Amino acid sequence: MHLINGQQVRELLPMQRCIELMEHALRLVTDQRTRQPLRSWLQPPGVAGVMALMPGYLPEPAALGVKVISVFAGNFARGLPSHQGAVMLFDAAHGEPLALIDARAVTAIRTAAASAVATRLLAAADARTLGLCGYGEQAASHLEALSLVRPFERILVWGRDHAKCRAFAEQHSGDLDIAIEPVDSAQAAASADVICTLTSSSQPVVLGRWLRPGQHLNLVGASLPHAAEVDAEALVRARYFVDFRDSALAFAGELRLAREAGLIAESHLLGSLGEVLQGTLTGRGAPEDLTIFKSLGMIAEDLVACDFVLREAQRLGVGEHVHW
Repeated sequence: MHLINGQQVRELLPMQRCIELMEHALRLVTDQRTRQPLRSWLQPPGVAGVMALMPGYLPEPAALGVKVISVFAGNFARGLPSHQGAVMLFDAAHGEPLALIDARAVTAIRTAAASAVATRLLAAADARTLGLCGYGEQAASHLEALSLVRPFERILVWGRDHAKCRAFAEQHSGDLDIAIEPVDSAQAAASADVICTLTSSSQPVVLGRWLRPGQHLNLVGASLPHAAEVDAEALVRARYFVDFRDSALAFAGELRLAREAGLIAESHLLGSLGEVLQGTLTGRGAPEDLTIFKSLGMIAEDLVACDFVLREAQRLGVGEHVHW
């Protein structure tokens, strides 16, 4: 079995290539060519974290696998990763274990790549400012990914710890020919043309009354049904798209809360990015549209990315082999 660690994943999976791979995964899901049951969660009593299990199958490339990941939001303050785990690939014809791949690195890259697909499809063509709510690993990967699909001229970053926010800006300003500006409030970051919420907050960090026509939001941080990074007003005002309808109906907190309040119906969820890619659903219909992409992540994305990583590792002789 092939073992591939996080550093090797980052070397083998370039962001531009991953954006292309995420488009493929989204199309496969829309064409109903995948098998991906809803993720299952385990939150042990008295433990400040959860473990999630995500099995799945793809026909093209033929991939069978499972992702097991722990999410401990408080880890970031302790200098530890919040997301940790592994993706295990199996031979789709015979069930033989093929690879164990670091899930943290895969998740960081493929999540940002999916947001880049959403931004390319839904954001205004003339979007020039990017606002990041959060300064962790996903903020760094989103900075890289979204800069590949829009020529941003100004980048704003906000987080609850302003010192860490400044440190993020200083660390990553050299990655692009654009200065990254730490701002004092989420409202300031939400003034951008494209906004990414990348926090562990269970309460809204972006409010609908702050938003203006024409903006686009990628909601990435909240992944449990009780958590929402935007309020109901933001959702009501926006054209709302998802990666996978079934998981959004089950786990998207802002959607669930707005529905329970009687502010929207299920039909407010217009459809998936895959449908926009296929041309069967209109994304941005008018310049003044406010658009939202809710990212919950799918095993289809992990399998497409990990199949590519494994093939590259085999081609380049990267990683370790163990007898299983």
